[in-house]
Amino acid sequence: MSNRHRFERAALIGLVLLAFLPRVIYPVSRPLQWYFRSAEFFQAVLRRDWSGTLFSEHPGVTVMWLSGAALWGWYGLQSRFGGNPPIPLETEGYAFADRVGIGIVPLALIAAVGILWGWHLLQRLFGKRVAWVATVLFVLDPFYLANSKTLHLDATLATLMLLSALSMLLYLREHKQRDLLISSSLGGLAILTKVTALFLVPFWGLCLAVDWLTSLHGRETILRCTLSVLRDFGLWLLVALVLCFALWPSLWVQPRATFDLVVRKGILDKVASAHGLPRFYGDALTVGDPGISYYVDTLLFRTTFLTLPFSLVGLGILLSSRRRGKAAILLALFALLYFAQMAVAGRKEARYMLPSILILDVISAWGIVWWSERAGRLTAHRRALTALLLLMQAFIVLSHHPYYGAHYNALMGGAEAAQRVFPLADFGEGLDLAGRYVEDQSDEDRPVVGTQFLANEMVAQYVRGPVRDINETGSDADYLVFGVQYTMRGKGFPRWGALWERVYRFREPVFSALFDGIPYAWVYVPDSQPVISEQSGSRLGEQIELIGYRLADETLSPGDTLLLTLHWQAASPVPEHLTVFTHLQNSEGEVVAQQDGVPAGGDRPTSSWKPGRQIEDGHAIPIPPGTPYNTYSLSVGMYDPETLVRLPAFDADGNRLPDDRIPLTTIRLRPAVPPWQWALTGCWLMLIALGAFWPVRNRRGSRTSEWALE
Repeated sequence: MSNRHRFERAALIGLVLLAFLPRVIYPVSRPLQWYFRSAEFFQAVLRRDWSGTLFSEHPGVTVMWLSGAALWGWYGLQSRFGGNPPIPLETEGYAFADRVGIGIVPLALIAAVGILWGWHLLQRLFGKRVAWVATVLFVLDPFYLANSKTLHLDATLATLMLLSALSMLLYLREHKQRDLLISSSLGGLAILTKVTALFLVPFWGLCLAVDWLTSLHGRETILRCTLSVLRDFGLWLLVALVLCFALWPSLWVQPRATFDLVVRKGILDKVASAHGLPRFYGDALTVGDPGISYYVDTLLFRTTFLTLPFSLVGLGILLSSRRRGKAAILLALFALLYFAQMAVAGRKEARYMLPSILILDVISAWGIVWWSERAGRLTAHRRALTALLLLMQAFIVLSHHPYYGAHYNALMGGAEAAQRVFPLADFGEGLDLAGRYVEDQSDEDRPVVGTQFLANEMVAQYVRGPVRDINETGSDADYLVFGVQYTMRGKGFPRWGALWERVYRFREPVFSALFDGIPYAWVYVPDSQPVISEQSGSRLGEQIELIGYRLADETLSPGDTLLLTLHWQAASPVPEHLTVFTHLQNSEGEVVAQQDGVPAGGDRPTSSWKPGRQIEDGHAIPIPPGTPYNTYSLSVGMYDPETLVRLPAFDADGNRLPDDRIPLTTIRLRPAVPPWQWALTGCWLMLIALGAFWPVRNRRGSRTSEWALE
């Protein structure tokens, strides 16, 4: 074996390890429906309860086979060697994140092997250099990484669809029956994973139609080509359907009920209706279909500083090149048509775009190879330039380990900009840290934890005590855990929606999980005394004292909400119903933002205050978009809403304050995304443009379709 082949083999082994290890080292929290479905599915198989293998319209069979076998295999292995493990379905009272991780191992292995297989297919289609770059981009794709670190369907679906499509394209080029059978087998597994993979059927028809049109040479050939196309299409479909039937026991005993569930709920309902839960998108909370722009924003934010611009370069090459081939055109059409298919459906989730994102990685590889060949004079320079680009991506992406879902495209402003478009924490980032914090504090006790909606499934993986929805625990919980995904989407939810909006978002948490400086999860102790960060001692009238206040953040951006908590105390009963005003003023004294209202959101009117008792009064002050970047003063006071006369304000020394307002602090408004970041983005895009439009001369022997490790 030559040194070149040894190096190539070592590099492939390294890539497989780099693909596998980040996916299995510390999987991140997600809702557990596919954990339980996988365990129940395989349990039904062990009991030969074939009708019990029907769980979902998705249908998720491939994942349930793989993860279910891993979960029950791990349980059997532990039992065989004298352990007394709980069965996979027994989770109450256990911190069971390790078991969820076992279920993810085969899915991570599928992704890693799929990436290696993808390299083999791509180098046959587009040459080794494009194959190497695309494979590295697969390994370092943060959205692909984040999805394949969870026990869910989309990463496995995307892997199988990509490999099936590449095998189709190879069959069109080489007409080897083996590639057709491999493509149909992978397509069948993809359809068993998620019904959206039925897209492969018309795409296969499109591939055959293109091949038919380019192969016509006469009447006799037309008939022969048509019969060949029909044979190939039928064989692909037959193999895929036989595989689906063989691997889904529910089809053996109740085919009608199974097809009805898949067609009615998996296809028709998903196309006709949107998700019924509130969705945060575009800085607004709505229910219904967010429109095609949702997926456009998904592609913009879930790609990277490298793949987004170079995918545009790759598309430009494809559209302008005279040597463009069928395989390249069809692969680009795959991404476009799959995007269109998912955009038609009423229900939209960012992860549904993963198959198109993997194709964009391939298109980006074309762009990177073409650009580096134009920008580099010598072969060594081109390889070094390509390697440098990929190392930059590796540094940025791997620095997010294990929370790859917290990565958002820096060219679009990163997480700071993304939080104004999408709800953060799609993958439950931060809730694992909140659960670990609670478990570390509890010692031998088993605390009762209250959470929101599906957050209970994520926190429960790390806490041995009972984890319930706040609707069930109420104020009896020892800890309350809030996640940013649900605080952004669930303001209208009963109990915890109002509890967060009126109380806890104004309080100091005992623990918060931050990524890129943005809080993703908070832990509170319900019975603890509120933290008063800043003391005041100022007074309004003769009765009311401002003990102090807490400010969530003194540096904000236009469009943000300033969270201020005031702590009042009355020396004697207050007969009037007074209104609290909070003003944000510029240097000229003009009010640029304010929030007036009855204390505590209307829950604690001043006439109900008892002497000597502290009143916690939260105010959310929206800062209008477009407010100039500057430093502003924050002040508060009270007035009679009937007469609009303010109560006289005095400082701690008894001196009357101007305008009868109590000055608190200064607030600085700055851009959500720092100007230097936009400047860096501009320089980066300019550098790409320079490399594309002002290439060096004397580029001899440059070929974008081939690259061997010499």
